Amino acid sequence: MRLLLVRHGQSTNNVLAEELPYEEYIASRSAEPDLTPAGCEQAELLAHFFGGIQSAPAESWQHSHVTERPVTALYTSPMLRALKTTAPLARALGLAPQVWVDIHEHGGLFTGSPRAGTVVNYGGLTRAAMAAQFPGYVVPDAVSNQGWWFGGYEEMEQCTARAQRVARTVRQWAEERRDEVILLVAHGTFMDQFLKALLGAGESPTFYFSHINTAISRVDFLESGFAAVRYLNRAPHLPPELYTR
Repeated sequence: MRLLLVRHGQSTNNVLAEELPYEEYIASRSAEPDLTPAGCEQAELLAHFFGGIQSAPAESWQHSHVTERPVTALYTSPMLRALKTTAPLARALGLAPQVWVDIHEHGGLFTGSPRAGTVVNYGGLTRAAMAAQFPGYVVPDAVSNQGWWFGGYEEMEQCTARAQRVARTVRQWAEERRDEVILLVAHGTFMDQFLKALLGAGESPTFYFSHINTAISRVDFLESGFAAVRYLNRAPHLPPELYTR
């Protein structure tokens, strides 16, 4: 089985985080940020790139550095920026995206300062809103008429545990879905935690797997539970001016 990890396109919070000191950023950030115009362009370029792979002849090795085979399943975080990044990708791949709540970003949906104890929780898109804005997406029961996030601020320890849970699921898939190419659209910190969990890096390793917006990472699952990291943080679909964090 092959697993592709894709970070969402640039969000309005990403821009604020680059421009402002932490306290100003945390006071200004949105609980559910939208994509910026650059983020929308990144998503469209990503979709065009994968669409070209999907339609290439089976004997073509032109895109072997990406998947070597077409994507067979597409999953997305329930956060707006990931759902919107997934939409053009789903059209290009001809796949119905499956919303997977457990691959959301660290922290959850909140405003206020975790350090100051002023966090306000937000439920996120409701089931009806998600179905209306993203028709064709497969929405799980975990997304209800009240939304999907009820945890206030998620501490890093909780994010780590969630990433470990996802890693166990993916490793089980590797046994059951051997010929598939599975693509997840997720988030920077979650992807870091997930890769560490997948590779058994320990609870608090002193390194970070960084991804620019819409960058791709690939892990292949081989025999006897062996995982091969083929590449990290590649963005062959982006011009340099659209490399954003």
